[in-house]
Amino acid sequence: MKSITAWIIVLLLFTVPAFGELMQADIDKIRLILKEEIEAYETRMKEYVDASETRMKDHISNEIKTVNVTIAEMDKRLNQIFAMVMGLVALIVVVVGIPQILVALQRKDMRVQDEKIEAQQKQIEALQQKMETDRQERTASP
Repeated sequence: MKSITAWIIVLLLFTVPAFGELMQADIDKIRLILKEEIEAYETRMKEYVDASETRMKDHISNEIKTVNVTIAEMDKRLNQIFAMVMGLVALIVVVVGIPQILVALQRKDMRVQDEKIEAQQKQIEALQQKMETDRQERTASP
């Protein structure tokens, strides 16, 4: 126990200069070291941030390219669907419209024929009346 105490006292004697004051030169050296470390840290952080920004820009541009490709594919699909719809509309117009046009033309022709028949019937009636009057005049004038 005595030897341990002696050793502690000897060690404390060697540490006495640690209680001394810092000189201005020592403080300037510490500031210089801290300034260099801070600058080195800022440089490393700037490089890290620049690398991160570069990776982010690459990632974003890749994502934008992917989205543009997807939009282009969807645009093609929409154009195809639009063309199919227009084709179906044209088919419906042809299937429904042409028979309607033919029926309308037939009705017009039938109307014209009906008008001709009515005119001819009126002429026939007029001729029949004329024949009747002629017949009555012949039978009355003997």
